[in-house]
Amino acid sequence: MLFYIADFLMKETDLIGEEPRGVYAWQIREYLMEKGIEAEEHAICRNIRVLRDNFKMDIEGGAGQPFYLMSRYIDFKDLSLIAECIGAAKFLSKKDADELIGKLNQLCSKYREEELKKDYYVVERPRQTQQGMRDNLVRIREAIENNEKISFRYIKHTINEQSKMQIRKDGKLYRVSPYQVVLSEGNHYLIAYDDTYHQIRAYRVERMTGLEISYNEPRAGEAEYRKRRLTDYAKQTFGMFIGGDPKETTILFDMSLLDAVLERFGSHGIKRVDDKHFILKTWIVISENFYGWICGLGEKAVIQGNEDVVAGFKKYLKKITAQYE
Repeated sequence: MLFYIADFLMKETDLIGEEPRGVYAWQIREYLMEKGIEAEEHAICRNIRVLRDNFKMDIEGGAGQPFYLMSRYIDFKDLSLIAECIGAAKFLSKKDADELIGKLNQLCSKYREEELKKDYYVVERPRQTQQGMRDNLVRIREAIENNEKISFRYIKHTINEQSKMQIRKDGKLYRVSPYQVVLSEGNHYLIAYDDTYHQIRAYRVERMTGLEISYNEPRAGEAEYRKRRLTDYAKQTFGMFIGGDPKETTILFDMSLLDAVLERFGSHGIKRVDDKHFILKTWIVISENFYGWICGLGEKAVIQGNEDVVAGFKKYLKKITAQYE
């Protein structure tokens, strides 16, 4: 009886603005009868007191007045925010997103259901970002919890059939030890130890296919994983496109870029040079993605303090300029 009363109050009552939408004890009694439960109104009121006192449900009313919920465990504003996040999640298909937003309706009253539905329209997703994504995340989580390796194949786009994906490296099977899933710029990345290269690497979860748990094959590379601070690793890899060993790097920035650098790296390693410049000293996994980012900043960013990184940047620039000679 207690559960049915709580459920009825959740769906049938609300406080919208200053206007309560409540139900009387006799209405609750009729609902319980539909469920095959006979209850007198005084028993219903006693159960409501239990919900107030023992389960901290914020129920107002009684003494001849209708009962209604003043507040809920999850406020409607929070539900609305969750719905927005679901609608924006690129890894969910439209069908999955609509289904999840529909489930949120179970947490609000009937007076809010249409409001929650109409506030968000989920656009159709590209097909290649849908297939198996949720299953991959579930299996990765299971493997991490059970300390087991996973195997998968990696897929990529093809120019001839852009709506389809092609398996990379002639179907090579990747076997890694998963440690953490990171959400960066709307994409999911698996942080894992790669047995082949003996290093921590990052893999796009949505590009994995045929993912399987290698049961009874324990994970390797835990010591290597523990050596890294995950937040620093995420910053170093610039969107997690590759893995590799980070290099200590110093970059001189124009002061106008301070906000952008703080948002990406945080305040650690930043030092003022003069009124117009500051430097960032940090560890970065060097890649063409990093060099491309530096290029985009033009004269406002200069790599310093690591000859190998500077030499690599010069080589990158020569390769680009050669295309225009």
